[in-house]
Amino acid sequence: MAETARLIIPVWGEAYVDKVLSITLPAALAPGNLPALRGMFDVELAIVTESRLFDMVRSSRCFQAAERICKTRLVPLDDLLTGVFTDYGMVLTYALFRGFADLGPRLTETYLLPFIADFVISDGSLRHLGTLMQQGKRVIHAASFRVVAEAIDPQLKARGDRDSCTLSVAPRRLAKLALANLHPTVKARTINQKLCHLEWMDQFYWYVDDDTLIGYQSPAALVAVKPERFVSRPVSFWDYGFLPEAAPAAEPHFIGDSDDFFMIEPQSRNTGQEMIRIGWTSLDELARTESLRATEEHRRSAKQLIKIHAADLPSGIDGVIDESRIFMAELYRRLSPVPAPHIGHPLLGRWFEEASLRQRGVQGGAPSRPSRRVSAHSAASRAAGPGLLAAATKALQTLYGKMFGLPPKIGKFHPLWTDVSPVTRRMAAWQRNGHGNVLWMNSGNWRLLANRQSCGGQASAARDPFFKEAPYDVCVCELALKEMAELDRLYPALRPLMKDGGRVLFKIAKTGNVFDGAELFLSCCQFPDVDVSQINFHGAAIIALLRALYVRAMRPVATRPLARGAILCALILLAPFVRLANAWAARRDPSIFSATWTSLTVEFAVKRRSAIAPAAEPSRAEAEDAVL
Repeated sequence: MAETARLIIPVWGEAYVDKVLSITLPAALAPGNLPALRGMFDVELAIVTESRLFDMVRSSRCFQAAERICKTRLVPLDDLLTGVFTDYGMVLTYALFRGFADLGPRLTETYLLPFIADFVISDGSLRHLGTLMQQGKRVIHAASFRVVAEAIDPQLKARGDRDSCTLSVAPRRLAKLALANLHPTVKARTINQKLCHLEWMDQFYWYVDDDTLIGYQSPAALVAVKPERFVSRPVSFWDYGFLPEAAPAAEPHFIGDSDDFFMIEPQSRNTGQEMIRIGWTSLDELARTESLRATEEHRRSAKQLIKIHAADLPSGIDGVIDESRIFMAELYRRLSPVPAPHIGHPLLGRWFEEASLRQRGVQGGAPSRPSRRVSAHSAASRAAGPGLLAAATKALQTLYGKMFGLPPKIGKFHPLWTDVSPVTRRMAAWQRNGHGNVLWMNSGNWRLLANRQSCGGQASAARDPFFKEAPYDVCVCELALKEMAELDRLYPALRPLMKDGGRVLFKIAKTGNVFDGAELFLSCCQFPDVDVSQINFHGAAIIALLRALYVRAMRPVATRPLARGAILCALILLAPFVRLANAWAARRDPSIFSATWTSLTVEFAVKRRSAIAPAAEPSRAEAEDAVL
């Protein structure tokens, strides 16, 4: 007699039930999924939902198609709902338990396949899962990969077969769709795209090329489990407490290749937006949050490599894998020696208990999260400066030139050094490495390029003087802050003009009050999700003050010769303070956001599929310059 395998899908709310019936379940009904699994196991399908929606489920052609393949059950969860949005994790946990509660002692003889309403699997995933289950793997994990629901759901629905009620998408085709519609929280967890980060990082990804991403998940989703003992009631959220209680001694198996099993999780674009922070973070901060969050099970999961690819793995992937392993080893070396407990979890234990009390009708406090606000101030000052004797001007001007230099070649005594030097250093490093074909872009030029390419006018753009030398080694593009919102439109237009391994550097100078950190605006920008990238924030409040004094003091110089001497003398006297301020600002890690930044740079290293090797590692000179 075949063993039993039960697929459990908890879902509530009409919109989510409709999604299960139009996407999730049709994907599970693809030939290589439930039909293939039925040939290996006695398959059951349990949908745990509101009793008022039973008729909606039963009347759907998709559910009727499932009834022809396997046994089906509709299980009510009405008593689990609290009406509090933040209780989602608790309701999901209890609903999954409800999906196998009827098994009793037979739980240890049954494979559970716990899915959620958002999981969409590629065709053949359950066949591979069934093979592993037949081999005796009791605990099986696989990655769930977030994508933008607004972009991908219509495409999935369009691919469904209305006659058979199936959604059959090959693994690499689904991976291609996923990589083209990355969720913002995936971008924020991509280690070699240091443009933003998530406040709590539980997944770590590396961009390899247009068709390949690798990473680690803490934890990866539990897609199949044959419990070692009966567990009747949850002690924590599903991903934290079920396995340590139900299968404490079972050796977990991790499916690491998307060709074998691939599962996407379409989520609204705004999901998790409040957790995204502009700029990067430090290893120490990552270690601190991971030490508080990760249980022993999560730490074990985070050591398993995941490969998501829409084509054959590229030849240069080994270098990126080595880079990722070094990073993860260093991160986990810094973790606290004792993992977080799954019962009484320091972050989630009280939250789960309060949600459970609400589910049982007992009043409990809801967790609160601090809000982050960006305040704006304005200031104005007068230009001033009476002069000294005009006769001293020439000598002071000579001294000034030696100390300060002239833009863009200015010294560390100059108040603009912090803003100008990052670009000049990068340019010098690129030129030393033979990257001399440089494209300089301003706002007017890039708008012309973006508009032409968006209208299919790439050929006409090639006749313009600043395009004729393509492909370029380097592109430097100066933008206004408000133009950052168009970066996801500009970069795809520039990228075809660059050589494989080429560099694109955007420079943005903040105008106005330095305390206008623009964090909210930058956090809402849609950054490109291809190539290796990093954002750096330069400057500090003291630098901004000295820069403002310098700019205002220099205004009357051209028309009032006698003022020149006094101004130059004052600037020379301030030079030691400027030098100290520049040295202090240079010690700060520029990849970490500072609200008082005065300029920022965003750099991309083009890594097309044919250019893995040359773009994977910067030269030593470039690496040194990048951290100065």
